Amino acid sequence: MGAWTLNKAIAVFARCPADEMFERLRERAEQSPRCPVTRYLLACQCFERGRSALAVRHMMVAHHVEPDYQSAALLVFAGLNWVSRRGSALLPVLLDTWEEFRRPEFDRHRKERALLDAFAEPEPGLERVSPLARRLWRLPIRTLRAQIREAVLSRDGERYPLLTATA
Repeated sequence: MGAWTLNKAIAVFARCPADEMFERLRERAEQSPRCPVTRYLLACQCFERGRSALAVRHMMVAHHVEPDYQSAALLVFAGLNWVSRRGSALLPVLLDTWEEFRRPEFDRHRKERALLDAFAEPEPGLERVSPLARRLWRLPIRTLRAQIREAVLSRDGERYPLLTATA
């Protein structure tokens, strides 16, 4: 990847204003198509916009280039499932995929943690929930975080026992 290291890419995009992120990521992907940070974050932006097929493509590249991004692999399969379940929210599709693939671990490799840490948000109300809920919260997809927050904090939380089971 040359001078454009993973940490530099993470730092640059972590400081990027939210309203400029998508365009900057697209530009960077054209300049450096094998940058796993760019592809991972661009995929997250595509998930935000409901463009799951394109998100899957970017996540596949991110995981291929950087196998330590285990959440990218999970999101690839969740994205494929989401394409076939149009109209569904991402959270239930992601939970089903996580179960289907035998509860894969992610957020355990240093490189992946560095990426997720840079885009972490406070976990309001998630102190007494499952480790899975806290782990999924770390994925930099705002709509997913909103769905997690709603599922955990609402009275409808029993629909998601994987999220609400205490640690």
